[in-house]
Amino acid sequence: MKILSFGSCNLDYVYKLHHIVAKGETEQTSSMSIFAGGKGLNQSIAMARAGAEVYHAGCIGADGDMLLDTLKDSGVDLRYIKRVEEKNGHAIIQVSEKGENSIFLYPGSNAMITEEFADSVIAEFDRGDIIVLQNEINNLDYIIKAAYNRGMTIVLNPSPIDEKLSAMDFNMISYIVLNEIEGEHISGQNIPEKIISQLKLKYPNLKIVLTLGDKGCMYYDGEDIYCHAAFDVKAVDTTAAGDTFMGYFVASLIAGESSAKIIEKASAASAIAVSRNGAAPSIPYSVEVDSTISTMKLKAGRTASREEEIKEKINRYTEENIQDVNLAELAGKLGYSPAYMGELVKKVFGKSFGKYLMEKRCDKAAELLKNTHLSVGEVIRAVGYNNESFFRKAFTQIYGTTPYNYRKTMKNRG
Repeated sequence: MKILSFGSCNLDYVYKLHHIVAKGETEQTSSMSIFAGGKGLNQSIAMARAGAEVYHAGCIGADGDMLLDTLKDSGVDLRYIKRVEEKNGHAIIQVSEKGENSIFLYPGSNAMITEEFADSVIAEFDRGDIIVLQNEINNLDYIIKAAYNRGMTIVLNPSPIDEKLSAMDFNMISYIVLNEIEGEHISGQNIPEKIISQLKLKYPNLKIVLTLGDKGCMYYDGEDIYCHAAFDVKAVDTTAAGDTFMGYFVASLIAGESSAKIIEKASAASAIAVSRNGAAPSIPYSVEVDSTISTMKLKAGRTASREEEIKEKINRYTEENIQDVNLAELAGKLGYSPAYMGELVKKVFGKSFGKYLMEKRCDKAAELLKNTHLSVGEVIRAVGYNNESFFRKAFTQIYGTTPYNYRKTMKNRG
């Protein structure tokens, strides 16, 4: 199995400033540096430094020797890189004292990829080989279709977001690695769990990695959702954070690592990268990641166990859908079968789904009885019960008194 990284190569002009320049504002920079960059180049280097064998394809301008040297030094195979008579693509990057960045791109040579060139490269790869793509090159839609028809496994980072993405058939994509902004653009949702849920609904065969900045990441591997907190490091330059994550994700995937290990290693590599200046120069080698990952600390307050994460998701779903809670829907949102979802609820809460739901509905009813003027019948319907007799019996069993007497007691206390 081979990895083809078909993507951009940029010269990055990095300017250090106190803060990101606002509209109409002029600010003097404290320094200017030139680095090798571009999402395609960064991802190729990250995969190579993670230990994978990587072939890079793309177009380099007459001024791109520095980029070729950087790729070669990291062990990337250059045979599918084409020289063109055009200035190389480049980026103007502002980096604030807090490590935040703002970037604009000149496509240059990255927009010189022809259909004929794409066909000639993809013809060198076989069914099951991996192609890694991002949205800094032209003819991306054509490349996706050609790779899909070839039977390749397609991994897409849909960055930067623009109108070109609307022409793409995401059903052809095997893996998508994106951040919250990109996730909202594609899914129409702005809550991480809902982004994943909507993408799963629209594209059933798509495996999803959602990076969440200092909140960590989530990975739906087609069967389960895995979460990982962000590592606690001082951010100096976040330019290559996503590309480093992407590269280590793919390299760990092809190495056959477990889903949990894949996102742990990708998160650690990304954390190391943001602690350094530059794009490509900041990407660590696997030996460094492997030797330091055990000593790296997660951000405070984000060390919840997998079981606690599952509890939180189940509770959130139940509270948001108290009237219409559905085990099958809950299972779909978390990426499980309904049968396994029932077993999981019993495992993490120590009770059946039916009993769990009854208790949550009674708790909500108690809240409404205490804080609203709804009649007891209206409260019962508001929490999803039609059988008043059943609810009254369940409420009395849990709270030791009838709904009416509970309200009376709470009002007297107030």
